[in-house]
Amino acid sequence: MRSLPDYDVIIVGGGMVGASLASALCVEQFRIAIVEAVSSRSDNQPSYDDRGLALSLSSQRILAGLGLWDKLCSTPIRHVHVSDRKHFGFVRLHAEMLHIPALGYVVTARELGRVLLDRLDMTDNIEFFCPATVDAVWIEPACAKVIVNIDGVTRTLKSQLVIAADGTHSRSRELLGITVQIKDYGQTAIVTNVTPEKPHCDTAYERFTESGPLALLPLSDQRYAVVFTVNTCDAGHYLQMDDYTFTNCLQRRFGRRLGRFQHIGARKSYPIKMISAREQVRDRVVILGNSAHTLHPNGAQGFNLCLRDVAGLAEILIPALSENKDVGERELLNIYLAARQKDQRHVMRFSHALATLFYNELPHKVLVRNTGMLLTDMLPIIKRSFLRQAMGLYGRQPSLVRSLAL
Repeated sequence: MRSLPDYDVIIVGGGMVGASLASALCVEQFRIAIVEAVSSRSDNQPSYDDRGLALSLSSQRILAGLGLWDKLCSTPIRHVHVSDRKHFGFVRLHAEMLHIPALGYVVTARELGRVLLDRLDMTDNIEFFCPATVDAVWIEPACAKVIVNIDGVTRTLKSQLVIAADGTHSRSRELLGITVQIKDYGQTAIVTNVTPEKPHCDTAYERFTESGPLALLPLSDQRYAVVFTVNTCDAGHYLQMDDYTFTNCLQRRFGRRLGRFQHIGARKSYPIKMISAREQVRDRVVILGNSAHTLHPNGAQGFNLCLRDVAGLAEILIPALSENKDVGERELLNIYLAARQKDQRHVMRFSHALATLFYNELPHKVLVRNTGMLLTDMLPIIKRSFLRQAMGLYGRQPSLVRSLAL
């Protein structure tokens, strides 16, 4: 009889994607190991900072299916206003037009992290190795081996399947020799929060500017999460500004629709690149989350796509385990990838198209994008199609999403 490895699944990376997958699998008694470099409760944990996350309706449905949604403190997005600075185009979207309670929801990464980690802390079949680093990953016919370093002590973990979910600069992906395609947009996202003079009324804004998009996402206490995109060569200048100067700069980019901005929060910055792994599955390996694809933040598609990948992978692995199958078999993993590739390609093309079309002041491109925005605003059929895409409700989706209709 074939001996079983220590775990069914080893997840490298305990951030939002890795923890979401563990939450999906743990209820089915998967034996799970999570390897994470930074303590999940540390203020330095990059996955669980104060960034605002715009969650689509598909993501809300997935989190509800995992029994997590009711534990989250979220702010609904009932209205969206998209505009092009210094030009005539705009799009207005309203939840009541579609007879739905919200177009999406906003939570902070820290809040989502709290709920995910509370769930994992209550689960007996998950073992954390943290803080720990991965020194090597070996794939053998019968199992995968992950060599981890825990406070200077080396330990070998064995599993049927290894999930590389350790982010854009994935160490485990690198150790496996999986290369990436990189598109550097020459932009940096400066993330902060601000309180406007006027109430936000559950309205999100995305304003395209000559240096990139400026997004405002409604939070509790009438605050906004801000994603301010600038040219990378100018990022240091904006980060070194005092709060008063930076707030005024933000005000000029956005305008006075919400009155004066005040009470600016701390600023963090993230370089903007599109990164795509050349392989997402191998024997006993899945590359997941930002390790598989990192997107431009315009349209807020990145984490929502990752969460649909999580749901799609869980949909394949859970019945396989219940049937006592080897969850690391390549044939099984190929089924997952085939089901998810169309959605991934569609979202990546959409995100890249927005970045190239709106970060361009050539007259013909200005005319095309602004005309397109006006047509979208005026024609319900186009608006409906756009919303289905933004909400992650088009094409074949994982079962946790399919019950949603629009």
